[in-house]
Amino acid sequence: MFVAWREILAARGRVGLIAGVVGLITVLLIMLTGLTEGLSQRNTSAVEAIDRTVSARGWVFSTPEPSFTESQFTQADFAGELAGAVPVGVAQTRLESADSTASVAMFGLPEGFAAPGGQITAEGVLVSAAAAADLHVTAGDSLRLGGQPTTVAAVVDNEYYSHVPVVWGPTQLWSQVAHVQPGVVATVAVLPDTGFADAPELADAQSVDAPAPAAVPLRTALTGLPAYSSERGSLVTMQGFLYAIAALVTVAFLSVWTVQRTRELAILRALGAGTGYLLRDALGQAAVLLALGTGTGLLVASLAGWALVALGGGAIPFVLTWATAVGPALGIWALGMLGALLATRRVTTTNPLIALGGQA
Repeated sequence: MFVAWREILAARGRVGLIAGVVGLITVLLIMLTGLTEGLSQRNTSAVEAIDRTVSARGWVFSTPEPSFTESQFTQADFAGELAGAVPVGVAQTRLESADSTASVAMFGLPEGFAAPGGQITAEGVLVSAAAAADLHVTAGDSLRLGGQPTTVAAVVDNEYYSHVPVVWGPTQLWSQVAHVQPGVVATVAVLPDTGFADAPELADAQSVDAPAPAAVPLRTALTGLPAYSSERGSLVTMQGFLYAIAALVTVAFLSVWTVQRTRELAILRALGAGTGYLLRDALGQAAVLLALGTGTGLLVASLAGWALVALGGGAIPFVLTWATAVGPALGIWALGMLGALLATRRVTTTNPLIALGGQA
């Protein structure tokens, strides 16, 4: 890579242009990935929290396809084939304090159940910190949930369902808030991983026509959330477009650079350099350029993401982790190297005589 390094140090303008464009795409992709994960958590974190709490083996819906709005189970269901399952009621409603109102989702669980953040009791509800802050309430304060009087038993960590904070309460209160038919005690049944030997077998994650009730894994259950699939699908599609753009930009820039290097590559061939040496030189140069671009983009995006998380106060749902930051950067680098392999293919066919003007 002697020639490649010398050219990188000499052609600072071209290096800065290519690295800058790759860095900009990296920033856009990391920010979009963090936003996608943040929006996903605002949609599903409460469901995922229950899944972790009970070490769920599967989720059972009464409908042919997963649906958190149409599925219903009665007490008789849990006395029969679903004995041992955890009944979970889900309803979207309003939480009212003396001077404020907030939209929330209520999750109804059996009394004594260890919900995320605390234990379910008949004396009150567990309110997510975001909702408590909006309503200016603390433990012991009175409020109305869906028109039903209740008390704040505790303020717990934030969990979300369909982009609204969650309130955890007993099944009896949920049935009143949700205005369900008499005898209905749950929207969905969650099968614990242990102590449920007669549980229905997990349905194929790709099957949506399985007869009800059939247990499905968490990933399939999440498709029953309103607008979850379309929202996540749109954001993931945008990520795919950015990956494709990154590859195309890399191919375009490196193709032009390779054409501009034709004469020096021809000289190297005339001096006896083999095809492998030229490829290592060209691909090594591309690897350095892509590393500069993705590294710079990773640094800028990480700082911007940290600022959103630390200073935004949760207003923008953004998740900054190794997976959402380093993952996209590595993906762009890998796609860039594939593009570089295509862009530098002419290196293997460089003819010294033609490249030097056809003079022997």
